[in-house]
Amino acid sequence: MKKYYCICKKLISIDAQSFPGDSPVWAQFEADKGDADISIECRICEPFPEMQGIICGAETDYAVSVDGDTVYRALPMVKSHGALTIYRPADTSRSVTFFTQKSYPIMMDNRYMWSSVSLAQLMLPKNVFFLHSSFISVGGKAILFLAASGVGKSTQAALWQEHCGAEIINGDKSGILVEDGVFACGVPFCGTSGICKNRSFPLGAIVLLSQSKTNGVRRLTGVEALQGVLQNVHLDLLAPDERRRCVDLIIKLLADVPVYALACTPDKEAVIALEKELRNGGVI
Repeated sequence: MKKYYCICKKLISIDAQSFPGDSPVWAQFEADKGDADISIECRICEPFPEMQGIICGAETDYAVSVDGDTVYRALPMVKSHGALTIYRPADTSRSVTFFTQKSYPIMMDNRYMWSSVSLAQLMLPKNVFFLHSSFISVGGKAILFLAASGVGKSTQAALWQEHCGAEIINGDKSGILVEDGVFACGVPFCGTSGICKNRSFPLGAIVLLSQSKTNGVRRLTGVEALQGVLQNVHLDLLAPDERRRCVDLIIKLLADVPVYALACTPDKEAVIALEKELRNGGVI
């Protein structure tokens, strides 16, 4: 059974035994069949394949190894196998993800499927990376709020919606396409925010948030801007060259898109301070 999705202007086909129940979020991204930019095959396999090559490292959720030009990327379940994706970073047009009979219905659930098939890694060579961000549109441009959980991304997005008529596109994630310009794109996952729309806009600005008793805005440049964006990228960057690829895309982004630091209060005054800076900078 094969389904097609259009994410960040890239056509993705997924060939799988079955898919989760109907999801209004996913339905927005379904597309007609065609020549896919990325073709993902999902297989149930027992015994479960072993990772090959040299272990690159492991984070809380993932383990990665490299065998020649092939990457093995595992997303385990608690105390058991979950999903193992095998792909070539030089050419991610095709990949295969293995599951056990037990893990398949869990790892292909609405909450986990895109992580199970390593979508973020597969999109990187297609000039796309994902950011942890609240994504709004104002005046035909995208503004992204970046910060650690609990700092106030959703609060600032909601304030802009209330006071400036902004539209919230995604409450937790955005896709960044660096190709013929820089675009922020809606993606079919949004954390617990529940706000997820399939819309794309030219990226106007990135805003790094911090909490403060007073409001202040300053433009970031160089390494400070690069590091601020990189630490909010939704990628584990364990495989060789993936960090370099991501940094290259961010450098291209920074040539066109301003990055600001906003020390802010959780009220309208923060909107006023940032809006003034964005207007002075010609962003909106």
